[in-house]
Amino acid sequence: MIRSEGTEPSAGEVLRSLADAAAHLGAFVSHMLDEQPATAVAAALAAGFVAGGGMASPIGTRLTSTTIRATLGNVASLVALDLLRRALEDGERNRVAAPSPDPE
Repeated sequence: MIRSEGTEPSAGEVLRSLADAAAHLGAFVSHMLDEQPATAVAAALAAGFVAGGGMASPIGTRLTSTTIRATLGNVASLVALDLLRRALEDGERNRVAAPSPDPE
């Protein structure tokens, strides 16, 4: 339904949208439990930890800082490897494109 600007949705439209979102979420959770149960358990544990206020605890602070450091280290490694790959590809292209000297 196209709504003109300034009009508000009815209560029925909001409820239908919420029911649709809940159905999609339920389908996603069911799929995750069937296809990747370990990931689903890890996500549930992480959500419970955050919802329970664990991020404010000393363990949560240490876990967060360790995760951030590890993530930044991995990103730096990936960037360095990508730059190396690009340099090698450019060097290969330049070597192929350069004319070979005439043997005399």
